[in-house]
Amino acid sequence: MRAFEAARLTAALGVFALGLAGHLSFAAADEPDSAPSTPAPAQVSNAPPAPPASWCAPELEALPNDICASVPSKEAQGPRTLLVFLHGVIQPDTTWQWAQQRAAARAAARYGFTLIAPRGRRGIGPKSMEDWWTWPTSAAGQKAHEDALVAEWSAARAELEKRSGKVFERVFFFGFSNGAYYATSLAMRDRVKADGYALFAGGSGAKHLRQAGAKTKRRAPIYVGWGTVDRDRRDQEKLGKMLRELGWPSKARGRKGVGHAMTDAQVDEAVTFLTKSK
Repeated sequence: MRAFEAARLTAALGVFALGLAGHLSFAAADEPDSAPSTPAPAQVSNAPPAPPASWCAPELEALPNDICASVPSKEAQGPRTLLVFLHGVIQPDTTWQWAQQRAAARAAARYGFTLIAPRGRRGIGPKSMEDWWTWPTSAAGQKAHEDALVAEWSAARAELEKRSGKVFERVFFFGFSNGAYYATSLAMRDRVKADGYALFAGGSGAKHLRQAGAKTKRRAPIYVGWGTVDRDRRDQEKLGKMLRELGWPSKARGRKGVGHAMTDAQVDEAVTFLTKSK
C-alpha cells in the first residue's frame, strides 16, 4: 500500500534529527557503526528494569493524553499561532519520537509559534507495524479514533489559551511521513478548522481524497514538500497535481538530493507560503 511506503522507510531508518547540513536527516536508532568481532561477555545486573521512556522529550511539557507542548520565549509579531505537529510511525518502547518533537519545537520557536505534538494510536498501523504508533488514515480507523484525537487536541489548545489569557488566532498543521498522509485526509475532508497545512515526505492524491476534496468548500492552503531521492515521492507528486486540478490554494515542490526528510529550507518555504496565503 503506497500510502504507507514512507512510513516503512521511516521505521527502517529509525529516527530523524537535525543534521549539520541544515536539514532533518535519518539515522538508525541505537545501532553501532559496526558489530564487534568478539561478542562482549554478558553482564548480570540485579537492578530493576528501567521504566518506559516518557512519550514527550524531557525538555518539553507533557500535557494530558501525552500531548507534548512547547511555548516560545518570545512570540512573533502578527497572529498568535499554534503549530500542531503530527509525527511519523513510531515503534513502541523507543524514543524515536523525541527527535521529531525536538525538530518541530525548534522550528516552532524559530517563528515564535506555540507547538503541540500529539500522539497517534496503536493497532491501526500497516502490515508488520500494526501495533506501532500511527495515525488513522483509513475510514475505519477514523471512525474508531478520530473524534477522541480531535477532542484531545482541542483540550490542549484550550489549556494553553487559558494559561496565557490569549487565544490562538491561527492554527497550522504540520505532518511528517505517516502524519502527512493523515493531515492530507484532514484537509480534504475539512475535518478540523485550520489555517494551513504543511506536508513533508507524505500525502497522496488517492481517488477517495480527490472525491472528498472536490466537495470541500473551506480550503486551507497546503504546502507539499518532498525529496527527489525519496522512494515514495510519486505519491507527493500526484498530490501536488491533484491540488492544482482541484484549484486548491497550494504549493508543491520536490528538492534535489533530499530523501525521506523534512528540511529547514522546506519548513521556511512552507511557513512563507502559508503566512502569505492569508
